[in-house]
Amino acid sequence: MIIEIVMSHLDFYIIESIRELRAKSTPYIDQLALAQLIGVSEGYIGQIENPKNRAKYNIRMLARVAKALKLKSYNDILPKEILKYDMVKIRLKLLKSDSKKHEVDEKGNLKKRFEILSIKPLNNGELLKWNSGKLNYLTIIEN
Repeated sequence: MIIEIVMSHLDFYIIESIRELRAKSTPYIDQLALAQLIGVSEGYIGQIENPKNRAKYNIRMLARVAKALKLKSYNDILPKEILKYDMVKIRLKLLKSDSKKHEVDEKGNLKKRFEILSIKPLNNGELLKWNSGKLNYLTIIEN
């Protein structure tokens, strides 16, 4: 399935960064455990990590996530440089998985849930539509 989502590039980066840190943690921290550690509902982390949903972390949650994952700095979550774009359209090819648990390969890389096909900034017209609620968050391109 190919989808296109509209969101803050920074939000997308943070969501993926936390998912990777969570999945690589020792001991492994699943979505439910992280939700319990940061005080949100059982399914909320799953909603955040599912690119089809609009849920995302807020600043207070980032602080709780950093503590739950025993990070030394917020820099472990945030990008190393300022991202070039604010609001973007991200086209993703969702990949099938045999397991609910995030898998890590022999090199320590997290198995991909999707392939990023493109990331494009919103143009002025799209940004106006987004700000007025007239641009969809999710578009299914191909089933």
